[in-house]
Amino acid sequence: MAGTIVGTGVALPSQVVTNEDLTRFMDTDPEWISSRTGVEERRIAAPGETSSTLGSKAALAALEDAGIDPGEVDALVVATMTPDFYAPGPAPLVQHAVGLRTDIPAFCIRQQCSGFLYALDMADAMIGSGRAETVLVVGAEVHAGVQPWIKAFDRWKETGAGPTDEEWDSATANRAWAVLFGDGAGAAVLRRTEREGDGLLGTTLHTDGSMFELIHVPGLGSASRPLVDADQVRAGDHIPRMQGPMLYRQAVRKMPASANALLERHGLGLEDIDVVVAHQANARILDGVRKQLGIDAELVPMNLDKYGNTTAGTLPILYHELKTADRIGPGSTTLFVAFGAGAHWGAALHRTPS
Repeated sequence: MAGTIVGTGVALPSQVVTNEDLTRFMDTDPEWISSRTGVEERRIAAPGETSSTLGSKAALAALEDAGIDPGEVDALVVATMTPDFYAPGPAPLVQHAVGLRTDIPAFCIRQQCSGFLYALDMADAMIGSGRAETVLVVGAEVHAGVQPWIKAFDRWKETGAGPTDEEWDSATANRAWAVLFGDGAGAAVLRRTEREGDGLLGTTLHTDGSMFELIHVPGLGSASRPLVDADQVRAGDHIPRMQGPMLYRQAVRKMPASANALLERHGLGLEDIDVVVAHQANARILDGVRKQLGIDAELVPMNLDKYGNTTAGTLPILYHELKTADRIGPGSTTLFVAFGAGAHWGAALHRTPS
């Protein structure tokens, strides 16, 4: 038995923020952003839009696409690094909003950019063990709250006023990562298949905690006493810290290595893959992954130019778009790869039933 993706859905904020828009809030250049990252614009959640509200919309869309009633879902897995609250996580909020049963488990997982990959594996394990027949998997992010320019942006949208000197300096100091992220959610419904060679063929997942400082948020956790205070906010400990060069080197090595190991385990080669759905971190990492794998750019599509890095949302959003565009259809073999904070990384193989 294996879990196969039978429906997908996405939810994206309507608010588009272009690279040109960002020049209102920090010292940056639109061409520099696009040439260094590949991002041209991103979606930013409006006040009141959260990871759980976007995740719920994506989940409902995926259920509708699959033709499955919420009451048929046996388990829910929600991946995010931006929960609505410190506690609880978003899974119970999504469960309630979607109208799932209350006698099922709802898991929250925190593998950041690799979250959806880990969620797929978890869903497949539940299906394969016979504990579930239908599992709903969601990857949802709202990074707006941690953006160093968001307060100035919200005020500008409301009054047309520009940033304060302090807001400008903070956004400029963090521009290397602050231009990368966007908001959005994707979801997939996995259902048991008895047909050999269909569905999730296998995964390979890895974690190396020695690399946790590649991307991390130093504040807002039990390592701080108190959990949060004004000093942390002034120091910027509530926003991500990123070691860009080292992150690049690890990502372009780890993703191809895990992909090749998984293919070898299943007796497949890259010539057997119809499309590679890779985490959308930035264009340079995607290009590095393509080169390491020795494949054409067409096989590793990109949508981060429209959405930026939506962390746990990148894989399901891109998969849904490719499916909608008929890039993924009956009989297609998809290779998922991701690398994220933790560090967590890995790959998954999925074959769409013919």
